[in-house]
Amino acid sequence: MTLLEQTYTQLYYTALVDCAEQFSTDYLGKSKSWYAVQRHKGREFSVGAAIQCVRSLRSVQRTKALAEIQRAALRASEAQILVHLGQQHCVADVR
Repeated sequence: MTLLEQTYTQLYYTALVDCAEQFSTDYLGKSKSWYAVQRHKGREFSVGAAIQCVRSLRSVQRTKALAEIQRAALRASEAQILVHLGQQHCVADVR
C-alpha cells in the first residue's frame, strides 16, 4: 500500500473524507478522478500533491471542530508525508 493510499484510508476511516473524489479535490487540489488513477497505476504522491495535502491537513486542523482521533489522524498523515517528501524529494519544509 502506497503512502497515498494510506493517507486516504486514515482520513476515510476517521470520517475526514467521505469518498476518494473528495480526497482528490479537497485535500490534493486535483480532479475528482486523480486519486483513483494514481491508485490504479500503483503510483505515489507527486511532489505537488504531497505539498498540497500537507497544507490541506494543516488547514483542516485549524478550521474544524474535531474529535481527538481525527486530530491524531491529521497529525500522523502530515508527519508521514513530510518524511516522504524529505526522503524521496529532498523537500525540507512545507509552508
